[in-house]
Amino acid sequence: MVLPLSFRLPDGKWWQFPVEPLISVSGKNIIKRRYVAKSEKRGSIKERWSEDDLSINIQGTLVNADLHAYPADDLSTLYEAVRQRKAIEVQNELLQLLDCHQIVVEPYSFPFSKGENVQNFSLDAYSDDLYELFIDVKDV
Repeated sequence: MVLPLSFRLPDGKWWQFPVEPLISVSGKNIIKRRYVAKSEKRGSIKERWSEDDLSINIQGTLVNADLHAYPADDLSTLYEAVRQRKAIEVQNELLQLLDCHQIVVEPYSFPFSKGENVQNFSLDAYSDDLYELFIDVKDV
């Protein structure tokens, strides 16, 4: 199944990865556990829980069709996207099924790649939801 990935660039245009990357997603729930002193019961009391951010790993290869040319344009575009100082809007069927529409990239790497026309990359990101932090007094 083909699941293309696209990023919204700082200029507002969408850029689709030329070769479909591998996307791995993991998540977890955050549970507050309390232990009752001198309890006859085993374990803890689970007070509350919430869902943590999704952890997303994106790995792939940028390839220039010209066997003797480095994929400089695609690498520059990808680098521009991950250096944004804001969340990156994404379009990908898997991420959208998980209700993830934007991500923030933390570590990224462009490791050694064999071949003149190839550059591997790896991005580690978190999902980023939009929050309304201010409450309008009229609504209270």
